[in-house]
Amino acid sequence: MTIVPRDELKLWCWRGLRSVLFGVGAMAALGVACSDDDGDGGGGQCIGGDGAVAGAADDHCGTSFQVIGACQAAAEEAEGEEHEHEEEEEHAIQFGREADDDDCKYHVAFENTCVALNQPVTFTLSLTRLMDNMPGAGTNPENPEIFLENDLTHISPSNNITATEGPAGTYEIGPVIFDRSGRWVVRWHYFENCSDIPEDSPHGHVAFYIDVP
Repeated sequence: MTIVPRDELKLWCWRGLRSVLFGVGAMAALGVACSDDDGDGGGGQCIGGDGAVAGAADDHCGTSFQVIGACQAAAEEAEGEEHEHEEEEEHAIQFGREADDDDCKYHVAFENTCVALNQPVTFTLSLTRLMDNMPGAGTNPENPEIFLENDLTHISPSNNITATEGPAGTYEIGPVIFDRSGRWVVRWHYFENCSDIPEDSPHGHVAFYIDVP
């Protein structure tokens, strides 16, 4: 049996431990590098957050729905009716990733790329008409309202947002920029070219919370 001096044994142990630590450190660095490269949703780990905020599921429509009629570019109404309509524009902001819209015309669901401060985010929005379960096609939802929940005057600095449809009723919308950490509100509007005054107007809207780390 070979007897190894205690000092030499300590040296061997330290060298072995140093090799292990170096290997672990290298793997960790590699993992961070991979995350940075793939943070846009390409299969790597998201450095930011997933955006959607967990909360109570939406059930404001139940089994009811609003039949969708023809688009009217403008509608005549009395001044009092216009004021009443404006007062009714206050609607709940939804949690999660899907809900029926404010007027119970469409079911709306969305996904998004990684949400990070000052990084472009792309949303994939899907609309289904509640009256017949057909895709909400041709809605052109390229003008969302995006603002901080606790500061309605602070809006997203996003420019040149586009909404590309494909397949029918599904839209890729972006780039969206969130320039402050905190809770944001994203309110989608569709068929904005149609008046929102008639009850059966194709125009619709729904808002969701988005958390930005």
